[in-house]
Amino acid sequence: METISENQYADLIDELVGRANEHNQPILLQGAAGNAIVISEKEWNALQETLYLQSIPGMSESIKEGGQTLIEDCVDESTIRDILNG
Repeated sequence: METISENQYADLIDELVGRANEHNQPILLQGAAGNAIVISEKEWNALQETLYLQSIPGMSESIKEGGQTLIEDCVDESTIRDILNG
């Protein structure tokens, strides 16, 4: 994680937002009143989705199990679409 002091980030906010988006790495902003983290919106949304999925009992285990399923044993995408579309 990159660390930026309060004096540095005041003039660099547009550049820092660009860096956070381009590199998908958080940037630590250090200030007298406390610290803050700059992350891209994409990373924020991914964190929110991860937290949501982990809050559902059994979901993490289900995802892990699904990831170990052989592709031949998976239901075809068109079958799922047919079910969803009635």
